[in-house]
Formats: sequence, structure tokens, C-alpha cells
Amino acid sequence: MSASGSPAAGPGTPGPDPAPPAKSSSWALGLRVASGVLFVPLLVLLARAGGLVFGIFVALEVVLGLIEFYRMMRDKGLQPYTRLGLAAGLGLLWVIYRGDTPHVDFLATALVLLTLAFELRRPEARQRVEDMAVTLFGLLYVGWLSAHLILLRELPWRAGTEYAAGASYVLLAFFVTWSCDSGAYGVGRLFGRNRPWARISPRKSLEGALGGLAAAVAAAFIARAWFAPYLRVWDAAALGLLVGVFAQVGDLVESLMKRDAAHGDSSDLIPGHGGILDRFDSLYFAAPVVFYYLKVAVFGVP
Repeated sequence: MSASGSPAAGPGTPGPDPAPPAKSSSWALGLRVASGVLFVPLLVLLARAGGLVFGIFVALEVVLGLIEFYRMMRDKGLQPYTRLGLAAGLGLLWVIYRGDTPHVDFLATALVLLTLAFELRRPEARQRVEDMAVTLFGLLYVGWLSAHLILLRELPWRAGTEYAAGASYVLLAFFVTWSCDSGAYGVGRLFGRNRPWARISPRKSLEGALGGLAAAVAAAFIARAWFAPYLRVWDAAALGLLVGVFAQVGDLVESLMKRDAAHGDSSDLIPGHGGILDRFDSLYFAAPVVFYYLKVAVFGVP
């Protein structure tokens, strides 16, 4: 028994999950609001511009997100192929932007073969399979899921709507997702008591999750009345519920990876929010949901 009265951990006894470092004061609510006030007008301008301008914005997010992800993996003792992952991520976005989706299979095949071949250069490595796996997973997690932002902005070409309408599709994803985040954050701070995900993210509460879900549904109806008239009443309800669930799952997934790597934030790039992964984790799950819902249920694109 240890001095605290609990059984002492022996050599074969698994210890508790490593706790990530405490979050810094950058998580103050004032900094969160200030960062949002500065970023939202820029996001609106980028979404309205569309085309290559918006593509460059997504490319910057993917590069920074992959750098953060691969840094976390290196802190776990793994050795992902960062340059290969970055090049593949940018190549994937270019293929998506150009609309040459049949070439995605070539890009995926080339990436897998190159990753396997590069591993031959490191015969001394101890975790070869893990190194290759996190390289490819980073591309799927950050690169492919982020590519849905470009797919949303370019959806008018498939849906037969005016190209300018693509800005509202992108802003719909951001608006509902970040409303969900804000609702979960606010309700959780005020009323959070039950924390069923404490081993993943000690700050997340059941009350906050319900608040986020309600905020997402409300945001979808606000968007319908404000800038998304193509949503019917049942579309707003369904999309709000879907984003309210998937956005929070995305948040928990990133928290799980940070905890596994013993990180508090993915970085301190954005004051009040942490890093790119901390800000876009919910969107990685929500953007595909919005894209496929609009594509299939709203516009009926095959």
C-alpha cells in the first residue's frame, strides 16, 4: 500500500493515464471573444471570395494543423514523415479544388507506396508500423476532413446554384459548429456538474453537451432565417442535431489524442483557443456532415 492508502503500482501494473499539462491563462473568456471578433470578418471575406483565395486559407489551416499533429506524435516517441504528409495534404487540396476527383485514387496510392518505401531508409526504427500509420492518419484526419470546406465552397458547381451561394454553405458549417462550441462552453461553465468523459476531457460535462446541442439547433434555424433560405424547417432541425452531435464528438476525439500525447493544447497559436487543431477539431467532423447533407438531402446531387 502507498502512503495514501491505495495499492502501490508494481512493474506490471498499468498506471493512470498521463494527465496533460494544465491549460494556460490563454483560455480566458476575454481572449476567446477577442480572437473570434478578429477572425469572423476575415472568414466572411474569404468565404465570399471563394476560389483560390479560400483554397489558400484552407491550405494554411491544413499545413499548420498537420504540423501540430505530427509534433504531438513526435512527443509520443513516434517519427512521422512530416514533409511527406504536408506535401500530400497540399496535393489533396489541389486535386479537390481543381475538381479532378478521379485522381484522388492516384494520390492515395502514391502516398501509401512512398510511405512504405521511405521506411526502408530507417532500418533502426523501433516503431515502424506506428510511424507509417500516424503519417497516413494525419493526412486523413487533418487533410481529408478539411478538404470538405473546399467541397462546400465549390458545391454550387454540382448543385447548379450561383457560385456566390457557396459562401453561405461554408458559413453555415462554421456558424452552427461554433455556436455549438460556444453553447457547450457557456453552459458547461455555468451548470456543468456531471462529467462522464472525465478520462478524456475533464472540462467536458453532460450539461455542456446538451447546451451545445441546443445551441446548434437554434443556430441552424437562425441561419435559415438569416442567410440559408435553402434550408427547410426539417433540414434546419436535422442539420442542427447532426452538427450538435458530430461537432462535439470531434472535440472529444481531439481531446483524446492530446491526452494520449500529454498535451494541454495542440499549440498556443490562437489566443484563448490554443492551436489550429483546438479551433478546427469540431469542424473536422461537422464540415463533412454539412457537405453531404446539403449535397444529398437539400440539393439532391448524385
